Amino acid sequence: MKFRFKLERMLSFVRIKETMKKLEVSALIQKVNVLEQRQILLRSNVNDLLEKQKEKISFGTEWLQFLNQKIECDSKESLKLERMIRKEKEDLENRRYELGVISMRRKGLESLKDKRMYEFKLNDRRKAQKQLDQNYQLLKGKTQ
Repeated sequence: MKFRFKLERMLSFVRIKETMKKLEVSALIQKVNVLEQRQILLRSNVNDLLEKQKEKISFGTEWLQFLNQKIECDSKESLKLERMIRKEKEDLENRRYELGVISMRRKGLESLKDKRMYEFKLNDRRKAQKQLDQNYQLLKGKTQ
């Protein structure tokens, strides 16, 4: 007789769900990293423009006005990215929590499967031992 775990389909479903959730988490991590890199780039651009502003004073007010608009635009975009990063990090934490729940469920099902398999093997050994005992009793009875 072969061992059959009744919840095998559920276990495989939970494994697939866990894999999908891991992929979602990794995609969110990559997205947050891209946003953070973009924000770092914007901040360095703003700092560069501020330094250039001091050097370019001799070019006139039009150039200074352009630099000020560029600085303002980059600063606004940086703040927008900051909000997006915060939102994505919250989403990431939620997904990590969901992944933890799914992982715990998978581990529980796997430990239940292991326990049932152990019980099955134990029962199988007991049946085999019982059969051996019966065979011995039969042989002992025939020889007497």
